[in-house]
Amino acid sequence: MKLLVWLALFGAVCVCEGSRVLMVLPLGSASHKNIMTPLAEALGRRGHQVTVASLHAAPENASRSYTDLAATDAWTTVRKVTGDFNVFKMRQEGGGEDINSRVMKKVLRHLPEYCDAFLRDPAVQNAWNQKPDLILLPAFMNECGLALVHKFKVPFIYVTTSGLTPWTADLVGNPENPAYVPNQYLSYGAHMTLWERTVNTLVRLISPTLRTRLVLNKLDGVVQRFLGDPMVSLAEVEKNVSLVLVNSHYSLGHPRPLSPNVVEVGAMHCRPARPVADKQLSHFLDSSPTPVILFSLGSTIRSEQLPLSLRQTLVSAFRRLPYRVVWKWEGSAIENLPSNVLTRPWLSQQDVLGHPKVAAFMTHGGLLSLQEAVYHGVPVVGLPLMSDQHLNVRQAVTLGLGRQLLLEDITEDVLYETIMGVVEDPSFRQEVHQRSELLRDQETTPLNRAVYWSEHVLRHGGATHLKSAAVDLPIYQYLLLDVTCVLASVAIVAALLVWWILRAALRALLKALKRTTKSLLQKVSVHVKVE
Repeated sequence: MKLLVWLALFGAVCVCEGSRVLMVLPLGSASHKNIMTPLAEALGRRGHQVTVASLHAAPENASRSYTDLAATDAWTTVRKVTGDFNVFKMRQEGGGEDINSRVMKKVLRHLPEYCDAFLRDPAVQNAWNQKPDLILLPAFMNECGLALVHKFKVPFIYVTTSGLTPWTADLVGNPENPAYVPNQYLSYGAHMTLWERTVNTLVRLISPTLRTRLVLNKLDGVVQRFLGDPMVSLAEVEKNVSLVLVNSHYSLGHPRPLSPNVVEVGAMHCRPARPVADKQLSHFLDSSPTPVILFSLGSTIRSEQLPLSLRQTLVSAFRRLPYRVVWKWEGSAIENLPSNVLTRPWLSQQDVLGHPKVAAFMTHGGLLSLQEAVYHGVPVVGLPLMSDQHLNVRQAVTLGLGRQLLLEDITEDVLYETIMGVVEDPSFRQEVHQRSELLRDQETTPLNRAVYWSEHVLRHGGATHLKSAAVDLPIYQYLLLDVTCVLASVAIVAALLVWWILRAALRALLKALKRTTKSLLQKVSVHVKVE
């Protein structure tokens, strides 16, 4: 018996140790890759052979414990279609149309083209040469990676780059009551009005169908042609998802019920700050007699794309501040840059945020940046520009983590007063510190949790034991519509029976009363005649 136990343990270790893990990101910004990179590195350090295939190459000087495949040809195709991604220029040329709508329309229109370019990229071909034991891919707009899942027939894990999407919740049978679980694409809180709950319910019901029609169905043809298999259905392939790693945490959002195969790993890329390696930047921070402000627009939006007028507004406002400013600026030197401002084309954002002198973070509102700000306890000045940034910043404001700026409303005075207000008001720092404690106070780190559950799927061949029976229920059973019909039928029958009994009893009573009345009348009539 002991021998069997040891053999079982040895087999589990063999399955897990040295497994081949493939992470696929056919589309998305570099920040999406940044979510998965820490997990790739952690799994690599544990002895797994990890390969990451994406559009974006890892920095040349980065120490990696994984193989990086950069689909440069596919990235060229994407850039040709989208052009120079200048959000400020897009706003000027948009004619009032929402930027997110313009970007989404363009992406959806060319999604099959993007997918085909990625699957045929020479660098990605290396991923087809060796069968992996596990595949991880983002859960939205990256469904092209399901081609590899279908080809290799191996377990796979979805990683959401934001919160849990409705269609992903459906795939794993996770309960999602729209009465108190706001859709991640709506700016609603947990306590919604009747109208908000109505909209939230409609979006919850409609969005999975829209995603199937606009994404999965469009990609089916691309994958079928590439694999030479006309029977491929990505909607069927993704039903085999083993686990979902969600880039969220209740400390930064709303508590909600989660199934065992849905694991929150929000902020798994966050880490304690290290000493700033840049000597000039380090001295600028260490020697500052005042608080320091960090200003960065993230990895996709470049500060050098700022319109000249807005750039001048920023420079003027920064000059008035009684603080030092570190500005992530990628372009040539800024004219008349004040002495209290230091620019850097690149910086280790977490190391700067973790510096004790940094008192506020002026950010575009990317989810990773906000998670880093909370992790390191720094209040924010949000300047949302596109995508989910508006929702992220609005949530930060709702939680009391900072204030919001709107691009169209920025003036020198508004910018100055907003930054001063965030730095000087202690309530923002108190609230962000409290949230930071909640984010850090976990039974294990998000990264270790992601590693554990990834290996759990490896050890147990897909972890089907975690899957809820709700996945196999038709919608009428899941919503208990059949039970409602049964109970309603019973109630109706019971009501009819009671009504029939009461009606019969009433008729009997009326008949009895009629007979009694008739008898009494006859007696009275006889009595009158006798007299």
